[in-house]
Amino acid sequence: AVKNKTYTEVQIEYQSRLTKKLVLPVAPSMPGLFTLDASGRGPAAALNQDGSLNSAANPAAVNSSVVFYGTGEGETTPAGVDGLPAMVVYPKPALNVSATIGGIPATVEYLGAAPYCVAGVFQMNLKVPAGVTPGNSVPVVVKIGDVESPAVTTIAVR
Repeated sequence: AVKNKTYTEVQIEYQSRLTKKLVLPVAPSMPGLFTLDASGRGPAAALNQDGSLNSAANPAAVNSSVVFYGTGEGETTPAGVDGLPAMVVYPKPALNVSATIGGIPATVEYLGAAPYCVAGVFQMNLKVPAGVTPGNSVPVVVKIGDVESPAVTTIAVR
């Protein structure tokens, strides 16, 4: 809804009351990964290859796939529809995508709309690269276009 705009207005309605309108800049992308405590920092809301939750007690293995969820991928192909879930055709970012785990480039196995989630939520499957130093707080960074997610989201790797 904000394609080709430099700024947009945002107003929130809660219990029939409206906030003041805010004028906010629009960026081509601003990726961020979801975390377990919804703060955007700390352990990612990520699933190991077997579908189990990634945690210090259940770390991912090197060379395994980990599924992440996030937002801020920018325009997609085909375009998503605001407020509607992604079904059948899963939109993918129009911009280039890369990622690192523990500072090492990770293979992006999939990045596109998270099935059955509202437009704007993406799923990213990454292969944990060889050479990653094991630990409970290994940083994961996603780059979409020219913008990187903050290096504050982590996974556990064994």
